Amino acid sequence: MRHSRLSFITVILIVLFSFTVFGDDLFDLDSGFGFSDEEEDTPSSSIFDTEPAPAPKDEAKAAPRTAQLQIGEAAADTEAEAELRDLSVERKSRIKVVQRKEFHKDGRFEIGIDAGMISGDWEGVLVVGARMAYHFNEYLALQGRFLYGAVSWENETLKQADEADAYVAKSNMTMAGGLSLVFSPIYGKVSLFGDIIPKYDINISAGGYFYQTKAEDKNQSVRPLTNNNGAFQIGFAPRIFLGKNASLSVCSDWFIMKDTRPRQEGGNTKYLKSDFMVTLNLSMLLPFDR
Repeated sequence: MRHSRLSFITVILIVLFSFTVFGDDLFDLDSGFGFSDEEEDTPSSSIFDTEPAPAPKDEAKAAPRTAQLQIGEAAADTEAEAELRDLSVERKSRIKVVQRKEFHKDGRFEIGIDAGMISGDWEGVLVVGARMAYHFNEYLALQGRFLYGAVSWENETLKQADEADAYVAKSNMTMAGGLSLVFSPIYGKVSLFGDIIPKYDINISAGGYFYQTKAEDKNQSVRPLTNNNGAFQIGFAPRIFLGKNASLSVCSDWFIMKDTRPRQEGGNTKYLKSDFMVTLNLSMLLPFDR
């Protein structure tokens, strides 16, 4: 009986001694709950800490910055960045550049007005007109266009012919209209004077036109001819966007066709005519994008 009591007291003392030696490791929350030495050397965060523990310097240098997004940084994320992560497929299709476009053309109509001039061989012609286009997507559109030659004036070449009393047969555009496909392969932004950053695209077009001309000689000694021609058109038009719905473009167009002019001795002569036209276009996309 006496030995039993002595043994029981001995066991109690051993248990108390064990708690005294290992108690710090068992209840030290920062040490990894008494795991291996390698884990004890690695900084860890307590469940009571308000800020995450910093990563080791070597790991911070090796890992990309984007992979180290902490909970505190995610909470401070901007609404714009959160929106970009949650974009639907339809909305992502409108983002094809570094920053999101402020407008889109897919499935929208475009109407506009033109004003410019045609540089002919003997005279210049003031041109006014209108256009309408439907955009199948951001890159391709079908465009209809009507042009009217309102006013013509002599150029320097015709004045020199007058001084030499030479016979001149001239042919000027009176009206034109047709369809063309418009391809927009380039979109971007440009900085003007550092503070103005307009958006632009570049359009390339090709199509077929009805092209009417009036042919006559300088002195109107023969009967004028009205020619109805089929013309091939190619165009180049850089455009600046004025917000989400309006744009301003400078259009350069070449028209190539067969034409007829009167001869001084009588009869007519056919030849290949090429007119170059420059117009300023103001257009609007419909429906409005708010």
